Amino acid sequence: MLKFALKNMAIKKMQVILITLSIVISAGIAVLAFNVATQVDEGITNNAGYYSAIVGPAGSSTQLAMNSMYFTDEPVGTVPYSIVTTLQQDSRVTQVIPFAMADNYNGYGVVGTTPAFLQSKDLRVGEMFAADETLQAVVGSNIAKYNSLEVGDVIYTSHSANGSDLHTKGITIVGILKESHSSYDNIVFTQLKTLWEMHEHGEQEENSAEEHHHTHGTVCAVLVNTKTPGFAMQLVEEYDGKIITADDGDNTTLQAIEPMSVVRDVLNDADDTKYIVFVLCAVILVMNIMIISIITLLNMYHSAKEISLMRLIGISMKRINLLYVIQNGIMGLCAVILAFFVSRGCMVLMNDYVESMGVVLNMSKVYAAEFLILLAVFIISVLPTVIWTFSMSKKDGITD
Repeated sequence: MLKFALKNMAIKKMQVILITLSIVISAGIAVLAFNVATQVDEGITNNAGYYSAIVGPAGSSTQLAMNSMYFTDEPVGTVPYSIVTTLQQDSRVTQVIPFAMADNYNGYGVVGTTPAFLQSKDLRVGEMFAADETLQAVVGSNIAKYNSLEVGDVIYTSHSANGSDLHTKGITIVGILKESHSSYDNIVFTQLKTLWEMHEHGEQEENSAEEHHHTHGTVCAVLVNTKTPGFAMQLVEEYDGKIITADDGDNTTLQAIEPMSVVRDVLNDADDTKYIVFVLCAVILVMNIMIISIITLLNMYHSAKEISLMRLIGISMKRINLLYVIQNGIMGLCAVILAFFVSRGCMVLMNDYVESMGVVLNMSKVYAAEFLILLAVFIISVLPTVIWTFSMSKKDGITD
């Protein structure tokens, strides 16, 4: 029966191709939409939970959160380093991490911070950059992989994306992060003082460098953890809209945010888009069911003589029905398997876009719900054949 089904499929290959293509489109889009939406939700939510509050320059709260936690967009601006010192002296605060983003290495962003910023990340090789040194870096796994970098190599960063204005001072790689399938895979991390040193003009005495940095340095954001959530709310109220005056007399207006609150707003917008995609998937699935049903009906209509011949040689209608169910079952199974791999190929193409949201897609990550989606599409693809074959046999009065 299986051998006959395969021969029959070979004869009607155009119909087989149409049915298979319909199933691949519907199953592939559904699986792709679910996987990408879930990874984006998880990736954004995980990073937001690291910090109680973020203080930065006034502007877009979403841009401040996305830049300082996911390295997307440009920094909103800068604020004086004195804010870091003030927060470090606050009894409600347990951790203060300065954050600055400037320059790039071969198109990858460069972040200046402290080792505490990477406390939740593991090193694949090497060690963390020293807090009291400069010109050391830990790089993300993708940067090391795509640029053939190893511990001990020296890299040169630049202001522009095309690398036309390289800094003369090189940064030594002391560590490489383990692959995390997050935006951390695509960033160069170095000491905050390294970024300041790269952008200084003129020579300074080594003994006065530290004092100069803390007096005149700036950061793009200050990431804060507090003893209790209530303290975080207090800090946000105190610092949001606060105006401070720097040593040079310039005034800076601050904003303070609770990252989880901002991320919820971002995810709400993303959920609206996700639901639209799911509705489109459902529409495509319904259309494909109609296509499969029509093709199956035409196939059965044109197979009337073939069925009559099989009946004449003694093949029961049950076995004939089984033949067509097996035939469409083979097509459905091959199609859903192909749809799964097509969805992974599409993820590769979508990765650059998703990275703009601070998430690096993990092509090997599979959710149990994806198999349920594929199973549902498989059943739906075979169901029209079952319905049409048995309805035709009843119509003809042939059931044995």
